[in-house]
Amino acid sequence: MSITLINNIFSNEEMDHILKTVSSVDFEIDNSLGRVRAIPAIKNLLRPEIIESFNDIVSEMGYTSLNMSGITYVEYSNLYGKPNLPPHFDGDDNDLIINMQIDANTVWPLGLNLDIYELENNSALIFNANKEIHWRTHKEFKDGEYVNMMFVRYGYLENKSDYSHLNLRQNDSIFDDIRAFRDSYPQDNKPKMS
Repeated sequence: MSITLINNIFSNEEMDHILKTVSSVDFEIDNSLGRVRAIPAIKNLLRPEIIESFNDIVSEMGYTSLNMSGITYVEYSNLYGKPNLPPHFDGDDNDLIINMQIDANTVWPLGLNLDIYELENNSALIFNANKEIHWRTHKEFKDGEYVNMMFVRYGYLENKSDYSHLNLRQNDSIFDDIRAFRDSYPQDNKPKMS
């Protein structure tokens, strides 16, 4: 399975629909990650053509046997604690994630193993979150800065994959090289350029 970056996924009108949808739901705060998460998952709140567009992306990548298992919306901001995403695997039963940036007013690079990616609004990084160690660079969010993401997960309906053995503690030695790389990566507090 490859790592794929795609840009300009939706039209402006579709992005407006997504933003309006996520602004209408309740959230729960996760202070340990400095984010809020939409409750409920927003899969059933989005227009069918949005869901179909995600399914088309996955099919065009050759993953025709995977089915969407859910969509989660999160917002990272210092309003909810210190945004932090240390190296980890998801450790669930999904085989693919579309990690889409919905809206951000700052740059917060995403790491996959020892590679760094900068997402733009309406772009996504697609990968297996149980085979690729993923993380975010260290960053001090300034007041008013935010990064809003949608995580669209895919897996098998039957014979689900079991990655529960990857629910590892942060101090597990498998993350040593990536933790060291992350700690050496320069912290960047520049705002996003429009």
